[in-house]
Amino acid sequence: MKERRAKQENDLRAILVDVPNEEETGRYFGFPMEVPFYLKDAWSFCSPPTAEESADAAAFIETGNMPGERLEAVCKITADDDTVVRGLITSVPKL
Repeated sequence: MKERRAKQENDLRAILVDVPNEEETGRYFGFPMEVPFYLKDAWSFCSPPTAEESADAAAFIETGNMPGERLEAVCKITADDDTVVRGLITSVPKL
């Protein structure tokens, strides 16, 4: 399991797991989701999306209107037995 930590300026704290590091060829963007106040400072574990998560995020990607953007990871926090989606990580190619 490969891990990297990234703290976005928008307060999304992400530990990327099994997400290839392509910073030389692309730029990453974090999009936090609304969560209860006590989870905002928590680190989330981000991993490549499942087929269902990719389908759900397709509309989000389309609304961003960023050519070449793709979904890289879904970030989640587990609190007791509840799992909360904390945010999404997308990327675009560097040109």
